[in-house]
Amino acid sequence: MKLTVHTPTGKNAELEVSSAVFGQKPVASLLAQAVRIYLSNQRQGTSQVKTRADIARTKKKWYKQKGTGGARHGARTPSIFVGGAVAHGPTGLTDWSMKLTASQRLRAMVYALSAQAKNMVVADEVMQFSGKTKEAILFVNAVAGEDARTLIVLAEPVAETVRATNNLENVLVTQASRMNVYETLLADKIVLTEAAVRALEARLIKAEKKEAKKKTVRPVKTEKAVVQKSSPKVVKIANPAPKTAKRTPKSTVKKTVKKAK
Repeated sequence: MKLTVHTPTGKNAELEVSSAVFGQKPVASLLAQAVRIYLSNQRQGTSQVKTRADIARTKKKWYKQKGTGGARHGARTPSIFVGGAVAHGPTGLTDWSMKLTASQRLRAMVYALSAQAKNMVVADEVMQFSGKTKEAILFVNAVAGEDARTLIVLAEPVAETVRATNNLENVLVTQASRMNVYETLLADKIVLTEAAVRALEARLIKAEKKEAKKKTVRPVKTEKAVVQKSSPKVVKIANPAPKTAKRTPKSTVKKTVKKAK
């Protein structure tokens, strides 16, 4: 797998990268799930509305119970009246946080990088900015275009690069260790330094090996327990009690005597 390298002279060059990180076939369902979870985790869940207890209106019965031809009502705080409360609204206690498993996060990041590999450019020029926005504009227009959403990925934060791109609306600067699926898929062009590419490979390949090691189940040797079946012991009684003869019921004896007569 090779990525295009942007040089100041304009000559075409390529950088060899790992196919395990940048050359996998993306799975759309996992990418969609990762984006949905990322956006859900950005929600604060602090939106709140007023209930009937929070409305500053009188609780006095505002017209008589009968004789008006209308429905009976008490206070004016219910949600059916203008100025009343909101029924079943957000309470400010909603937790929108969601999670992916470690293996899912790993695979989603690999799939996102693989899906955007054709839009990636390796350029170490971003490390040489002096902090002037004009330099950043010229570079972004030459590499990505004027209106393209550009993601610049650095191995380590550089103050001059961040300051030069701070005022550019469509340019975002991040680190290889903080790169996520949403920002990767949102960008029209991704500019990485060579150090950032190697940092991504080290991060993802190391994590993949760690997950594979967890899934490996080592066979446990078990010794079969030998159970000896002992024959039941026969207990002999010294003087067994004599068997008693069955007694014939009196009614049977009487019937037998009558038949004999």
